[in-house]
Amino acid sequence: MRVQFIFTLILFLSLCSYGQEPQPTENSTHIFWQPSVKLISVDFKGDTTAQIMDLCRKYNFSASASFVICSILDVPKKKKDRGKKLEKVYFAPAFCKAESFTLTQDTLQVAMQALFFDICELSARWARKNLQQLQDSLKGYGTLYIMFTTVEEEMQEMKKGMYASYFKEVFIDKNPGAYESWRKFYNEMLEETKAWATKPEECYRFISGKPVEPGYEMSPTVMPPVGQTQ
Repeated sequence: MRVQFIFTLILFLSLCSYGQEPQPTENSTHIFWQPSVKLISVDFKGDTTAQIMDLCRKYNFSASASFVICSILDVPKKKKDRGKKLEKVYFAPAFCKAESFTLTQDTLQVAMQALFFDICELSARWARKNLQQLQDSLKGYGTLYIMFTTVEEEMQEMKKGMYASYFKEVFIDKNPGAYESWRKFYNEMLEETKAWATKPEECYRFISGKPVEPGYEMSPTVMPPVGQTQ
C-alpha cells in the first residue's frame, strides 16, 4: 500500500510539472535581470562609437554597457471587469546586447559595468514596492492607472542619481576601493529588498509582448505624471 501511495505521489508531481516550461528571460536583443544572471564579455555585441571611445580614453575604461528599465501598465480588457480586477504594472531591467561593447575580456571591467544592471534592478524594486503600497492603501481600481507614470518618472530619476554617484567615484575620481565598496553596498541593498525582485513573468511580459494575465491588455492610455498636463 505504501509503495503504491509513493508511486501515485510521484506520478502526480510529475504530471503537475509536465508542460510547465520555464519562462525565458532573454532574447536575441536583451538579457533581463534575474538573480542568477551574470553578464560576461561575449554578451556585449555592439560596436563602438566615437562618443563612447572618447569617454573610454578620457576615463580609461574598456567596456560600456547599456541598460533600460522596461515598464508597462496592463488593464482588464472588459470595462465591466475594471474594479473586480485591478491594474497590473510590470517593471523589468534589461541589458541591451547590441548597444553594449567591450574591448577586453577583463572580468573586472565587465563586472564594473554590470553593477549598473543592479542599480536598475534596485530602482525597479523601489517603484514596484511603492505602487503596491499605494494600491494596498487605497484599495480601489484606478490607483495604478493614476500613479504609474509618476512613480515611473521618479524611478528613472532615482536610477540617474545612483548612476551618476557610482560613475563619478569609480570611473572619474577612481577612488581606491570604490568599486568594492559600491559592490558591497548594492549586494546588501539587493538582499534587503529581495521580496520585490523582478520575477521571470515580468521579463516574459516584454519578451512575448503580450499580457501575462488572461483577460488583460496593455492600457491604451496612461495618466501624465502628477503635476503635469497632457
